[in-house]
Amino acid sequence: MMLRFGMDFGGTNLKAGLFDENGHATAFKTTPLQQLVASGPLLTALLDLAREIMCGHRVVAGGLAIKGLVDLESGTVREDIGAGSLLASVPLRDFFSASLGIPFAVDNDARAYAWGEWLFGAGRGSRTMACMTLGTGIGCAVVSHGVPYTGTDQYGGLLGGHLSIDRNGPICPCGQRGCLELYCSATALRQRVREAHPELQHHPGDVLEQFFLGVRDGLARYGETCDAMVEDLATGIVNIIHAYAPDVVVLGGGVMKSADVLLPPLTALVHQRAWTFPRGMVKIVPASLGDTAAATGMAFHHRLEHI
Repeated sequence: MMLRFGMDFGGTNLKAGLFDENGHATAFKTTPLQQLVASGPLLTALLDLAREIMCGHRVVAGGLAIKGLVDLESGTVREDIGAGSLLASVPLRDFFSASLGIPFAVDNDARAYAWGEWLFGAGRGSRTMACMTLGTGIGCAVVSHGVPYTGTDQYGGLLGGHLSIDRNGPICPCGQRGCLELYCSATALRQRVREAHPELQHHPGDVLEQFFLGVRDGLARYGETCDAMVEDLATGIVNIIHAYAPDVVVLGGGVMKSADVLLPPLTALVHQRAWTFPRGMVKIVPASLGDTAAATGMAFHHRLEHI
């Protein structure tokens, strides 16, 4: 059986696996990044892990998803930001291709996530899909008519988290004011909850999970905070819809564990505000591949070379 290999280099963990032609993971492993860094040179550790997972299998292609702006031609992280800073300016594509003996690709993790969801997940069958992941920041990517959108500089579609929703808002590290990810990333949402509900400050579990439990229980003060979150996220999604005209918006990240709370009011607001014809045509759905999405997307990245 021919298999494909994909790695997702995240901010906390490295996720890697083998996938069959239907996108099913036949092997999948999550390794804390600190463990890899402590084991020796990072590139060597990544290569050893890849060889361990691939051992004994016929693997025809592979890929690495990573944070940052990736030069698709060289497979190099161009900006020294996020988790990508650990591997910035390294010719990753050529290194892994030569070391593993297979065609290898490197791309931004949000685009890889979107490609996986379009091929095998919640975006399957859509004509144009916008995908947003609410994590440390907000990842964004677009797949239109079977091809990830790259724009003129390879980075098109990736910066949805830096659409401003408040020109008088706080200054973002990108230099703009009021960027969506300052309000609606998982990081920002946790901070908003802690500030609005100090009783959750020192809760041992995930503060967002506890917060959404309170929303489900009908606590009015929690409901007000949730309504404000939904307002901000709806503004960002409407901007994405107006920019790219998707028929599906896929939302990923741990925040979507509370999709039952967020999606009904979010969808109602977006349908009220977004100009689509007919009105309300855009589906807003949670991602379905979970932690495997970006690795899956990179395992099948080679398909793009034949389009």
